Amino acid sequence: MSEIKGHLLGIILTIAIFGVVLTAMTAAFTSVSQTIGQRATDAANIAQVEGD
Repeated sequence: MSEIKGHLLGIILTIAIFGVVLTAMTAAFTSVSQTIGQRATDAANIAQVEGD
């Protein structure tokens, strides 16, 4: 019985670790995409001003 509990604990820990990594990567990609979007907008605005 304790062997089954050990396997279940291992599965639960693995799922928890993947959840933490997924959350961290989602936050990082969201931050990076917002930064890239802001830089692209700034570059477009600068190009528009210089083109006038």
